[in-house]
Amino acid sequence: MDIAAIKINAGRLQEDLLALARFGEEPEGGMMRKALSAADLKARKWFKRRMTEAGLQVREDEAANIIGRLKPKKESGSGPCIATGSHIDAVPHGGRFDGAVGICAALEALRSIREGGFSLPIPLELIVFTDEEGSHYAGTFGSRAMLSLLTDGEIYKSKESGQPTLAQDLARMGKDPEKIGQAVRSPSEFLAFLELHIEQGPVLDKMGIPIGIVEGIVGIHRCLIHVEGKPGHAGTVPMKERDDALVKAAQIVLAVNQAIVSAGQDTVGTIGEFRVYPGAFNIIPGRVEMSLDLRSMEEKVLMGIKGEIDGVIASVDGARVQPVGMKSGVFMDPRIKEEIEASCRKRGVRFHRLESGAGHDAMSFPVMGIPTGMIFIPCQEGKSHCPEEAIRFEEAAIGTQILADTLLRLSQKGSELRQGTNSSASR
Repeated sequence: MDIAAIKINAGRLQEDLLALARFGEEPEGGMMRKALSAADLKARKWFKRRMTEAGLQVREDEAANIIGRLKPKKESGSGPCIATGSHIDAVPHGGRFDGAVGICAALEALRSIREGGFSLPIPLELIVFTDEEGSHYAGTFGSRAMLSLLTDGEIYKSKESGQPTLAQDLARMGKDPEKIGQAVRSPSEFLAFLELHIEQGPVLDKMGIPIGIVEGIVGIHRCLIHVEGKPGHAGTVPMKERDDALVKAAQIVLAVNQAIVSAGQDTVGTIGEFRVYPGAFNIIPGRVEMSLDLRSMEEKVLMGIKGEIDGVIASVDGARVQPVGMKSGVFMDPRIKEEIEASCRKRGVRFHRLESGAGHDAMSFPVMGIPTGMIFIPCQEGKSHCPEEAIRFEEAAIGTQILADTLLRLSQKGSELRQGTNSSASR
């Protein structure tokens, strides 16, 4: 098989990306396409049609993951596969290409392989994962549901009162939340998983390099912090007699930030959501809810800073912490990294190896011993999760070409990929 003979259609890829961006677009350029929202459901319907037109056998599991399979011509195609894909949902007021590039690139790669008449020894799959962004409760929901990594009762929880749970939104789609277990697949069904994504950071863009080969993905700990006080009249309660939840929450924010800065070692932390109740000019805040996102490649460092922050929260009267999810850092399979590099060298494409500070569905697969790799393309000025998120379509085409080449290379490895798998989450 001459892998260099495959040629992706850059114009068609761009058309798909721009068409997908219309679902949930905002006038100022951002996206409102939260998982299983009306905009997301319309986008999913459109993308399933594109998958069918590309010759894939399409189905949807009980976790609402969309799965398209490209079977070998001479076989039933029921054996283990090499999978690729990403997500279609977006963060509130986010960008057009986070997740979207991955699924459109995967579609174009499989479409080009099929149209090129290449003889596949094993099936290839394109997977669109549900709620990667964690709009309901915790992120990477679809991939974790597929690999039996959900926490007990997770689908019945939400990040704030009044927000639909995943169970409720799945039920609205006509699915039975009690059958979520039917989405689980055995790790033996996958020979490898490969995801293409925008970097969501500035490294590749600053270097002027079109391809990033991901070394690993950081561990992530997420929790909700609840602070209780006593509401009261803003004009009549003396300052010394107040139990102001917002004042206490502010103390926690500053102490948490200082603890994270002191930890160093590439550890980062963000309090990105902050809700004050009742939330009025003339009422002393009686309750505050906020979210904390901690990240580090080193699990010992992550657990150490988590313990320190738990101590900070415990020292504040009326404050408590509610864990949302813990995902260990993972390292990409060295053989897949080598195949991505070989694809780049064959095409004369410059590449750079780097770690991912963002979480992705690709981090679920190594946990189950499935060889995994990631390809990054640049996003302009490193901007992501914002309306200004942008890419260069020529770099998206390069990434898609490398993805297609690497999928073909991996298909030639077959069952060799599952031998000696290196999925350790620690160095």
